[in-house]
Amino acid sequence: MLKKEKIVIPFLTVCMFVVLFSGCSDNGNNSAGGGDGQTDAVSNTDAAAENGDGGGGSDDPFSLEADNTIIDEALAKVETPEYFKNTPTFEYTVQPLVAPEKDGSFGQRYFEKKFNVKLHFVRLDTTTRKEQLNTMFATGTIPDFLYYIPLADVSAYANQGLLAEVPLDMIEKNMPHYYPQLKEASLFQSTQVNGKNMALPLYNPKGGVPWTANIRADWLKNVGIDKVPQTLDELEEAFIRFRNDDPDKDGKKDTYALSNPSTFGGDVWFQSIFGAFGTNPFIWMEKDNKLQFGFTTPEVKEALKRLNKWYEMELISPEFITDNGRSTDVEDLATKFAEGKIGYMDNLSFEDSQWDNDGHINYRWVKNSPEWQKFFEDNKSDPDKMYANKVFTDFNDEVPQPIYINLPPFSGPNGAKGYYSSGVQGSPMIFGAQMAKEPEKLAKLLQIIDYITSDEEAYLNLSYGIDGLEWKSDAQGRRLLNPDWPKHALYDPGYKKYGDWILNPVQNTNSAFFSVIGGPRAEQRYQRTMDVINAFPSYNNKLGIVLPSQAKYSELLDTRIKEYVVKAIAGDIDIDKTFDSEVQRWYKDGGEQLTKEANEWYQSTK
Repeated sequence: MLKKEKIVIPFLTVCMFVVLFSGCSDNGNNSAGGGDGQTDAVSNTDAAAENGDGGGGSDDPFSLEADNTIIDEALAKVETPEYFKNTPTFEYTVQPLVAPEKDGSFGQRYFEKKFNVKLHFVRLDTTTRKEQLNTMFATGTIPDFLYYIPLADVSAYANQGLLAEVPLDMIEKNMPHYYPQLKEASLFQSTQVNGKNMALPLYNPKGGVPWTANIRADWLKNVGIDKVPQTLDELEEAFIRFRNDDPDKDGKKDTYALSNPSTFGGDVWFQSIFGAFGTNPFIWMEKDNKLQFGFTTPEVKEALKRLNKWYEMELISPEFITDNGRSTDVEDLATKFAEGKIGYMDNLSFEDSQWDNDGHINYRWVKNSPEWQKFFEDNKSDPDKMYANKVFTDFNDEVPQPIYINLPPFSGPNGAKGYYSSGVQGSPMIFGAQMAKEPEKLAKLLQIIDYITSDEEAYLNLSYGIDGLEWKSDAQGRRLLNPDWPKHALYDPGYKKYGDWILNPVQNTNSAFFSVIGGPRAEQRYQRTMDVINAFPSYNNKLGIVLPSQAKYSELLDTRIKEYVVKAIAGDIDIDKTFDSEVQRWYKDGGEQLTKEANEWYQSTK
């Protein structure tokens, strides 16, 4: 349950808290999240808005009544494992990234019956989630369980006394399947605060695949470029033409080359461009067998000067300061890319690029392309044809048009190239401080999470739901996505009505379940998409822990860097005159201590 303590706070803060909770249950503002969410389920999201509530009566197979009949029949067959039957029916207050729209969703009902528990949700707007959490915490209100929490916030919350310790021996005892994965990947070092384990790490085996860049092949052709850019200078030439040579052929100068996912973590900001300079201002890089924070490297200075040059040339959208990296509720970069407002983007995963009319980019692309709409409609009864396409790394005139190209990394001024890889360390799970007083309740939740990571039936239900809605079995017994799912009443942006994948806190942790929805689509995803992009050169953050002083100096690793990067690109400051002094200030204000701690850890791993 929620922990409530008597804390005296200003009246305004209390009012803000009341407003948040009086209006968040049905506000419809929840986004599908920023790069830690489950890609399959947040795609096709715009279709639901067009379908309303499904309407229809009992004869309508897509009506709410028909959907609920399928759900009721399926839930009647769900069996609670003996162990969970014999444990107390604990009640948990949960704050996921995206909560079900209303109580009683399929996901909630399945979870409660399967594991003999009761769930109570704290519903927040994902675009201001951190601010709303801070307001909650200021009142002494702490959910029992929260997931998809930024790693950097763990130490800050722990130092405020908000979190329960999760001892490693408790995890080992109650999570026999998940614990070995975490230990082998050395993820517990990232959740240690003052010698105690204060979170449950999220193992993300897909995180090693680079964030890929996409470029519009039709725009390249329309501006007279018939060769995929292989260097930064060649890419710059394409960008210049994207802005000045009317790539969409509408007779207007209304296109930009690229923008920026301002709502994302800084490590993804212009990540492919920084990669061409061999750096990234938001992560720790290895130089001369030592760790150095990316922002302090001379390569960042040169990359910022190039980006500022592009901004002055109007190649970068003036909305780069506010553009949304990923959303199902507001216009985001994938929408702008698919609608022909920008011609290049580099902030989403390989799953979003897959040619399945389902990924975050691809669904929006198909929606804006009659040829591709016809292709998927004509082949919806033949999955082998529908999912036959490999990602395109070059021009291809033998498929419906237009296409986007998953651009292989391009070389920068000194030959560096590569896309950012976030690594196998995902955003961890945390537990409210009150859970420490109820170890049996905490242990059961750990056992539930372990069960989901290792049991195919539970994972399937909490990732894709049940046969007949999001997926269907074909004549060969394969589980395939249901092409008519967007027509159903329970289909909606972010899956807040159906409530399946958003209640699975361990999405994609078990590679054995990657193909739980199998057949040609899974083959396309992993053999013709992931394997191709995984071969691209990449780089990642070399620091594998939260530093002891990180909470104290957190603004040095995020806010201050973002502010400087934005001002530098927009031309609000002179990079040549300010960069070196800004780096010196960074070291003086705490960066020296952070660098010392980073290298002490790094040398200990040798």
